[in-house]
Amino acid sequence: MVELVYPILIYDNLCYSCTRYAKIVNDILRNQCLIVGHYTPLGKEIKNQLFPKDYEGLEMSWFIIDAYAHGGRAGLFRLIKYMLFDRKKGEYPKNEFTLTECTTDCKTVKGVFLRSSSIITMYKKFGVSQK
Repeated sequence: MVELVYPILIYDNLCYSCTRYAKIVNDILRNQCLIVGHYTPLGKEIKNQLFPKDYEGLEMSWFIIDAYAHGGRAGLFRLIKYMLFDRKKGEYPKNEFTLTECTTDCKTVKGVFLRSSSIITMYKKFGVSQK
């Protein structure tokens, strides 16, 4: 079981647009958030530890804070609230961003538009389980 540091942002690390989004968030927060990819070993372990059984949450990015996982639009709103009002100083591991392969057409205008609109149209929120 991984010792977790909150807040946590989980993003699609196989997507160029999503990786750029995560890097921008990291720059704004000045590394005051654990940012991890869906497909990384740490990302898989965190999701296994916190998400409901047999749910991977790959369809959107997630912002996890205060015992809740906020996905899509809910995650974006909660992330903005955190940036503006709730930011906490603390010890966070240095975030690493490696994009080895882009499995979608996310560098095209159409791909960027589809990825950006999916953050707005998707919404999910649930309490995370502390296993």
